[in-house]
Parts: sequence; structure tokens; C-alpha cells
Amino acid sequence: MQNQNKLILEVQNLETVYHGVMRVLRGMSLKVPEGGVVALLGPNGAGKTTALRSITGLLDIHEGKITKGKINFFGEDISKVSAHIRVWRGMGQVMEGRRIFPELTVSENLQSGAFGVGRKTMLDRMEAAYERFPRLKERKDQEAGYLSGGEQQMLALSRTLMSNPKLLVLDEPSLGLAPNIVSQVKELIREIHKEGVSILLVEQNAAMAMELADYVYILETGKIVRDGTPEELREDEDIQEFYLGIGGEKRTSYREVKHYRRRKRWLS
Repeated sequence: MQNQNKLILEVQNLETVYHGVMRVLRGMSLKVPEGGVVALLGPNGAGKTTALRSITGLLDIHEGKITKGKINFFGEDISKVSAHIRVWRGMGQVMEGRRIFPELTVSENLQSGAFGVGRKTMLDRMEAAYERFPRLKERKDQEAGYLSGGEQQMLALSRTLMSNPKLLVLDEPSLGLAPNIVSQVKELIREIHKEGVSILLVEQNAAMAMELADYVYILETGKIVRDGTPEELREDEDIQEFYLGIGGEKRTSYREVKHYRRRKRWLS
């Protein structure tokens, strides 16, 4: 059972559709306690991106709509609140693929993240970003499109932190990065968490997610099919086979692995 401390985010029985007909989330629920790190895992097509769009308020610009359920942020339903108001209330997101502005300089990218912030505060936070990442300071006047993949991820994280979020939503932060850079990103996420930021992490890299998270949800075909602490999930043979690649044949879903194992036990 997940820690029931004060919740910063609670998603309750969420259902969504695209273009009025295509249902993606089918009663998804999850919780992020204040000060926690929660991971959401799932194969491609499970609904992870739709879940994040719903949480951060970006679903409508993709022709999507919440048809049922609630998203509570600090105890208030924000299901119909616009994305920029969610940022103002303390939610920040680093999107998949980093989504920096390549034609803008590093400095200009950071300034773009200072939503509703006064000039002095903005400059203080930029200086804090440069202290955390000296490489960004070295390249502050360089166009961001010329940064390496790892540097762009550092910039994307720093830009989001400019709004001083209470909840940081990370969408595949390790995607497309070299293993040594993934290790750096992992340590950065730990550092941000130690500074008091709650984190919702969506990752295909299950091993990395389980290292960082206090609690893990597994999403398939729009539903949560398993949840638990990383320790509990590491002991689950089905999780080991499908998400951690330990033994067994390659299968396309966690449910398929479970079905295969049950059938095998029944036949033995």
C-alpha cells in the first residue's frame, strides 16, 4: 500500500477520448505523495503520454478530452484548469524529447521558463542553474540547438525549474541518451528531489525508474494493472521477465507474461 501522507497529486478513475471516439485511458488512478518519487511504467501505446497530457493540461490541444474522473492537485480538482494555471500553481513538466527552443540561446531558453517571475528572481534562478550546470554557463550565449543531447536535457530540466515547481513531471528523461549521460540525469533527478520537489516519472527504462522511485504503477491499455514499491515489483517474476529482461522469452505485454506463466503452471 502506498504511503498515505499528504498527496500533492491524485488521479481518480480517469477516462479520456481523442476526437470524441478513441478511448485511451480507461479508469486510471494514481497518487503522488508530497515529497515522493512515483514512476509510471508501460509499453508503447499503454496511454502514458495521454496520462501526462491529462495531468499537465495539454490534452485538449491534441484533440483529447477527459470524459470521467478527477485530477486533484494539492486537494483541488484541476481537470478543467488550463495548463498555464497549473504551472502557476506549482506543476512543471519536462517533455519527451526535451523540446527546447533550438534557435534561442541557452540564456533565452532559461528566461522562457520563468513564468510569472520577477526579473531579480529570474536572474537568481538562472545563476542557480549555471551553478548546477557549469557547461550551460559556458554556452549561455550559444544557440541551444548546438548543444549535445545531454546538455539539452540539462537545459530542459533547468528551464522547468525556473518556475520553482512543487511537482516535476518527467517524460522519458533518459530517452536517446548515452549510458554515461543517463547516469548523470539519474543523479540530477535525485538532487532535485532532495531539494524538496515531488516527482512523477514516466520511463521506458524500468531499471532506472525503480532505482529512483518510492512507488511504481504499471499502465497497460489505459488501466493500472500492477502497483507497488520497487522492492515488491523486483520480486515479481512477471515484472522481472517483461520489464527487467530477466529470463523468459520476449513478449509484448505484462499481461501476456502473466497469462503465459499461469498457463504453464496449469499445464505442469
